[in-house]
Amino acid sequence: MPSGRPRVERDPGLQPERTRLAWRRTTLACAVVCVLAERQAVRGGPPDAPRLLAVALIALVWLLFLAVAHLRIQALDAPRPPALSPRAAVAASGCTLAIATLGVMLLC
Repeated sequence: MPSGRPRVERDPGLQPERTRLAWRRTTLACAVVCVLAERQAVRGGPPDAPRLLAVALIALVWLLFLAVAHLRIQALDAPRPPALSPRAAVAASGCTLAIATLGVMLLC
């Protein structure tokens, strides 16, 4: 539907780059939290079965978060990146909550 007005190209500026770096920072912070949780699990002797299960779940959740972040970073390479899908947002939020919950379980 031509409107007669000239089409203005979007200047993305540095916003996609900042968003990409934010995803990388968040992924790195998530990795550090996972390593600290694993350190907490093995601190003070060999871990028991529940602690080993929590560590395994934390590693699994971290891998899921890494996959979500990687897909989002790839999507940001497009000239006009799509909005974050609700499924990806729920997955990233769920991973964050799961890691926090499992971390609290390791501290108890």
